[in-house]
Amino acid sequence: MFKNFILILLINVFVSTLSFSQGINFFHDSWEKALEKAKAENKLIFVDAYTKWCGPCRRMQNNIFPTKAAGDFYNKHFINMKIDMESQEGMKWGLKYPVGAYPTFFFIAPDGKISYTHTGGMDAERFIQMGKAALKSYDKSEDYEKEWDKGNRDYDFVLKYIKALNLADKHTNKVALQYLRSKPKISKDQKAVLLYEATRECDSKLFEMMTKKKYFKILKEIYSEQELSDKIYEACWRTFLKSYEFDVVELQKEAKKKMKKYNRKKYKEFVSKMELYDTEKTGDLKAYIKAAKNYFKILNDSESKISFINEISKKFYNQDKIKNLTEELSKKTFESDKTPKTYINYIKVLINNKKYNEARKHLGKAIKMAEDKKDADSVRLLKRYERYLQKVK
Repeated sequence: MFKNFILILLINVFVSTLSFSQGINFFHDSWEKALEKAKAENKLIFVDAYTKWCGPCRRMQNNIFPTKAAGDFYNKHFINMKIDMESQEGMKWGLKYPVGAYPTFFFIAPDGKISYTHTGGMDAERFIQMGKAALKSYDKSEDYEKEWDKGNRDYDFVLKYIKALNLADKHTNKVALQYLRSKPKISKDQKAVLLYEATRECDSKLFEMMTKKKYFKILKEIYSEQELSDKIYEACWRTFLKSYEFDVVELQKEAKKKMKKYNRKKYKEFVSKMELYDTEKTGDLKAYIKAAKNYFKILNDSESKISFINEISKKFYNQDKIKNLTEELSKKTFESDKTPKTYINYIKVLINNKKYNEARKHLGKAIKMAEDKKDADSVRLLKRYERYLQKVK
């Protein structure tokens, strides 16, 4: 029984890595240019040090890097590079940054110093957690604080200080407002960018300033629609979470109001996510299932749907009603997007729910679909399912 549990757990990890869309954007220039770019943007360089023959390297490149979740996180926070360690460039690079196993992931500061490393493949969730750990390891906000205390009020310095505080997940209000109250001689464009970088919550003076027409108009010219949408969403969500931290219901109302006004396209999703969070906190399983179904309807791609189903499974592992829910949602995901990845997820849920005969009915069709599409990773996993299902009754 324990062996069966471990196998299913391994299957869950593997399935959670399956990809659907283009994710991480990799920088394709010299290492020197990457360092220059990192210095200009005050970012770490993420390096995938790999070889062509390495199996885990291929799985990361085929199954993890292309996911939307990985792309959203790594494109925002890092300059991303891939280096084949057996190429001429890689062997030269390896003289300074030796690699003993593959893949090895490096997070390197703009000055060329290693900030964080990790060796070995992993699923999408752990990959993002690794990135978050790397960001924490690169907390330079204290260095900037010393300069700030000495009286440095140069605009470029202040902007870097605020970005460093953001990376370290620290408050930016005090620094930003103190700087702006000093009435610095900066352009409207500069002020708009500073407000964008410093705004973290929607219940703040900074948010009010950022969303004024004269600054928001400038920001629309500088940032993409997606970037502005994400900024508003994140600020409102932080305020919503703060309502729980300090038990202030009014903050939830404010978060909803600001989302409706400044990010109407994402408003329905935001409210649905709030309801899901509320029902999870209260422990009302019936209400949670209803909220989960509503939230699922809003998700518009298979990757997000499968990620959500896996999230539900982990939170309520032994609840029969949740097992029924994950089966229902997995089936709907496959029926709306018939691919090897969605089929695998559906079969995986059937196995987790111990509906082995039902899983066997679908296995042959899934293998044929994966073979027809020449999806080697999916075929390999389905063959693993096949061996497992031969052993259980």
